[in-house]
This record gives sequence, C-alpha cells and structure tokens, in this order.
Amino acid sequence: MTLPEKLLHFIWRYRLYRTVRLSTVSKKNLSIRDTGYQNHHAGPDFLAARIRIGDTEWAGSVEIHLRASEWNTHRHHRDKAYNNVILHVVYEDDKIICREDGTFPETLVLKPLIPKYVLSNYRDLMSGMYWIPCEKLVHRIPGFHRSQWLSRLLIERFEYRVSAIYELLSEQQGNWEATCYLWAARSFGFKVNAEPFEQLARSLPLTILAKYRHSQQNIEALFFGQAGLLEQPAFADTYPRKLQQAYNYLRRLHALTPLDASSWKFLRTRPGNFPSIRIAQFAALYIRTVHLFAALTDAENTNQLKAIFRELPVNRYWAGHYRFDVPSSRHGFQLGMQSIDNLLINMASGILFAYGKYVGKEMYIYRAVTLLEGLKTEKNSVLMRFSTLGIRAEHAAESQALLQMKSFYCDRKRCLECGIGLQLIKNNE
Repeated sequence: MTLPEKLLHFIWRYRLYRTVRLSTVSKKNLSIRDTGYQNHHAGPDFLAARIRIGDTEWAGSVEIHLRASEWNTHRHHRDKAYNNVILHVVYEDDKIICREDGTFPETLVLKPLIPKYVLSNYRDLMSGMYWIPCEKLVHRIPGFHRSQWLSRLLIERFEYRVSAIYELLSEQQGNWEATCYLWAARSFGFKVNAEPFEQLARSLPLTILAKYRHSQQNIEALFFGQAGLLEQPAFADTYPRKLQQAYNYLRRLHALTPLDASSWKFLRTRPGNFPSIRIAQFAALYIRTVHLFAALTDAENTNQLKAIFRELPVNRYWAGHYRFDVPSSRHGFQLGMQSIDNLLINMASGILFAYGKYVGKEMYIYRAVTLLEGLKTEKNSVLMRFSTLGIRAEHAAESQALLQMKSFYCDRKRCLECGIGLQLIKNNE
C-alpha cells in the first residue's frame, strides 16, 4: 500500500516517530519544540512550528512530502510562500532541493523513525473490508477515550445541522418562524418523505396558514390539497369531499399550485408512517401552534417540548383510515412516543442549538445538548450494528454522535481524523 501524504501529516502532528536523538540530513541535532498547527489553505502544511536546529531555535513553517523531490514537482522552489519553511519533513530523501531565494531548508527523514506498528495499524484499518474499518479492533478502545470522542462528534453533528438551518434562515431573510416551519416539515417526512414534505411547506407559506388558523377544515384542506392528495375527481367519504370543496375555493383565492401526488412514497412504508397520516399530524400541529419556533424556544424543559407534539387535534377520520376512501381497522392516529422523540432529536434540538449560536445565548445550546442527553436512543440498523460490536449508546446524544461517526468518518475511511482511529494507530499491542 502506498502511504498517503496525509498519513505523514498525522504522524508529524501526533509525534508518532522516534523523537530522541533526532538529526537532519546535514547531521545537525534536531529538537521539535512545537509541531505547529495544520494549514488547510494554500501554503506550507504546518504553520507556527518551533524547532531547534543545532544551537539555533527557529519559528516558521514545516512542509511535508513523501519524497523530497515533490518539493520541485509542486513548484515550491519558485514560490516565495515557502521561503519561511524551517524544516522539510519527508519519508524518503531522494533529491536535494532549495527555496525560491536559493537557500536550502534542513530536512528530516521519517522513514527510519516511524515504528513498524504505526504503519501496520494504519494498513490494517485501510485494507479491511468491514462495516467500519476498525470493526475487529474497536473493542480495544477504553470507554473514556470513546466517550471523549463521541462528545466531540455530537457538537460536530450539531454544527452540520446548523449549517443547513442557516442556509434556510438566509433564504427566509432572517425569519426564524419560516425557517423552523421548513425544518419541521422535513422532519415530519421521516427521511422517506422529507423532500416532498419540504416542498409542501414551501408551496404553502405561513402567511396563508395564519389567515385560517381558527378553521381546522381550511388548514387541513390547504395541506392535503397542496400535497396533491385531493386531485381525484370524486371521493366516496364525506370528509375528503368537504376538504376538496374547501381547497378548490382556497386554491383559486390564493393562486395555489399543488404538488404531484406521485411525489409521496407509500410503498414499503408502515401504515403509521404513510404521508397521509403524517400530513394530518403536521396540519394538526399548525392548527394548535402557528408559532412553532416561539413554542420551541419558550419551552424550558423536555416535558414542555414533548407536550407541543402530544395529543394533537388530528381529525378522527384518521382513526379508521390510512388513506382517503380506504377504511381500515381502528388504530392510533397521534404521534407515538418514538416519533415525538425523533422529532425532538432531529428537529427541535437543531433549531435550539442553531438559534443559541446565532444570538450568542448559551442557554439554548445547553438546552439542545441536555435534551438529547435525556432522550432514549433511536432504533435503526446502524445503531443495532454498533451494539453488536459492543458500542451501545446510552442516550440520544451518543446515538447521534455514532451516526455522525458512521456517515462522516467510517464510511469515508477518515481514520486519520477520527479519535478512535488515532488511538488504534498509536496502539502498540
């Protein structure tokens, strides 16, 4: 396996090489006081390093290559930005190079300094064809290190959601209620119907809903009508007929264009998750709470947040139907406890964290984190697989962190950037 340059960055950053009795290619004594910080922009790889070479202590940049000749290949010898490189770190020294100003940087060769187990551990992670690269090794990681890494991943997951929420906020010209409305709609889609749910919300602005907040029939007619579920010529049941009649009037009044009903996915979806049921619940939420963002940010604890989604005024028609004109046995039609928890995890916590960061109030950030720490973990195949490997999330904060790790680290084999990968590569057992 060819070593990637990022592995050398990793080895340099975490000092995974013999650090005593170091010397440069020119036989000068070398002492690494500070490796510097990694530069992710143009220019040398590490900045603000402090290195003692011979009797002189230097402060400047460090450039890292697999082979010394790559200095010229990358045209650093013609770039003034590399004149402040105080040390050239390479795996193999195959060429004498010089800076743009004609001087020669000191060179450190890593190849004889890197312990064999470091490279072996890295190869084991990269070459395995497992569900996660460290599947056979992760049990070696002490719980403390794993917990520390999951705490960092939770904040990273929040930041990932914050970015998406801020995009919506910018699009909605700083209107938090409108942003929350779109974010909530996506969440009510529960992944399978997230996209059409967002399109439904976009087609039905809050300004229109606010006009009919005291009319349950009109609110339901607007949601089902804009969803494209009232487009058939005639209904047998009275309830959808009345909704259709109300929607036809409102459609003309507000010049509305419905979605194509084919956008919604019913196939391979449990009846309780049918989009018709979720739309009925979403409509009921906005019948009760037009100002959802205000309700979320005013809630002071988890019980108050859960109360927003409990016992919604869902039309009782849905107690005996999953679709219009298709009777079924009697069933629950309210949001279940697990669905409410999922909405709090995927929707409410993100809004609270994003708003807290936006206005600079730690109170909302703390509420978002505390909310997840007080909720049970989700139930999905990813978390079940982690559990079989001995990694069990104690609460939703940890389960969210594990999902972040799987999607953004394990699936992309970013072991060099992973806290667990770091411990495994350093492990000399």
